[in-house]
Amino acid sequence: MGTATWKRILMPALVTFLAGVLVGQSISLDSKDEMLEELPSDLRSYAEGMISALRLDSAQADDLRILLFHYERQRGSLLDQQMAAVDTEWVHLDQRFESLFANRILRADQRLAAADFRKARTVAPSAPSR
Repeated sequence: MGTATWKRILMPALVTFLAGVLVGQSISLDSKDEMLEELPSDLRSYAEGMISALRLDSAQADDLRILLFHYERQRGSLLDQQMAAVDTEWVHLDQRFESLFANRILRADQRLAAADFRKARTVAPSAPSR
């Protein structure tokens, strides 16, 4: 490759790189507000109602929104903890249901077929070794 080839490639590459940087910067500046986490609709409605009913100034409104963001995170954390506790109960319920189904409803030949359904199977073969 001669120097003429590099000159033909270098200029379009630089222009493309600079255009990408400029477009990336403009997109990040335009979407800065969109990237902020949004409150769920119930808390957003609560905030709007409190702001208008109590005539909160902009600093108070911002503080209320921040407080509601923290409230939402803690509310989500409590929900996650409760769901984790329920998971074990669901496992026991599933096992009890499967046992009742297999032992009270299915015939012996159907139990064998149902047991075959519960066996683990490979969905996709493993990749060949190199």
